[in-house]
Amino acid sequence: MDVIPSESVGGEKKNRVAYATRETAKYVGATATQYGMMVGVLAAIDLVHPPAIAAAPLFAFLSLRSRVFSLLDNSRPDRDAQDGKATPPDVKRPAWTPPGIAFPFIWLTITALRAASSAIVYAKTGALATPPLRAMALHLAIGDTWNTITNCERRLGVSAVGCLAVWGSVLRATLAYAAVSPVAAKVLAPSLAWISVACVLTTNIWLLNDKRPLYPSPDDGTSAPLRLANLLQLQPNSIGGRQGE
Repeated sequence: MDVIPSESVGGEKKNRVAYATRETAKYVGATATQYGMMVGVLAAIDLVHPPAIAAAPLFAFLSLRSRVFSLLDNSRPDRDAQDGKATPPDVKRPAWTPPGIAFPFIWLTITALRAASSAIVYAKTGALATPPLRAMALHLAIGDTWNTITNCERRLGVSAVGCLAVWGSVLRATLAYAAVSPVAAKVLAPSLAWISVACVLTTNIWLLNDKRPLYPSPDDGTSAPLRLANLLQLQPNSIGGRQGE
């Protein structure tokens, strides 16, 4: 029986820790950069004092296309390549997983809720770069990074952990909206319910697929690099840049 030298084991462990640290720093950096750019845009728009009616379409756009500010490949899944299912064919999923066709309708509904609730908050505050609307921007940035982890890198364990960050960020946004307008918080609250379901689904998928590492690992998924070229990405289905180039 071969004995693996302890130095090799220790070196491998250090390499894994270093890799996980770099990847985690990448996620945090990408999220912070995206958040900063969105807040900067909101502050710039504040200079022209847009009418209240403009807030809803603005936040609808951000909800649908916040990825234009992301340095990560933030493409959405290609449902045709997945045979219309919610996950790739090689990923096991619970029997109760909604069909793939349901997800666009769910997210469009959430987009409408985000837009309506944000418009109510803007009407109350009279400014876009305010703490509650910045909380929404942070939620969108965290959600985009989670999408990269889930759909582009396909790191199921990291995705399960990341979903908790998405859930926490929408809870924070809902509470911030409530401080300005209880009505706005009630409008946004259903998105918190859906993301709770999404977290349960993501956790179940992780459990069904050999409990992949809960931290970034070099042998689990494919790392999505930070690239300036990813800015202004609008195409919905171009994971890895294979489409829309």
